[in-house]
Amino acid sequence: MTRIQIDCPEDLTAGQNPTALATLAQRAFLVRLYQLGRISSGRAAELLRVSRRAFLDILNEHGVSLFDEETDVETEARRGR
Repeated sequence: MTRIQIDCPEDLTAGQNPTALATLAQRAFLVRLYQLGRISSGRAAELLRVSRRAFLDILNEHGVSLFDEETDVETEARRGR
């Protein structure tokens, strides 16, 4: 697995639990990849070692819609999706 390192000013990390910060960064990264359509919710959940339902809750916490807002629902309905 690839490791990504993030440089962050001391004033943002002082007194913070390093493990909690790493979890926050990983969640934010996977949420953004999901939002960009580069990863499925199931795969993100697997990488975070949580249920898919828990990942959907994480999306909600980050204000990310479960639905592709740019999809024309009427067009998709006509396609039978």
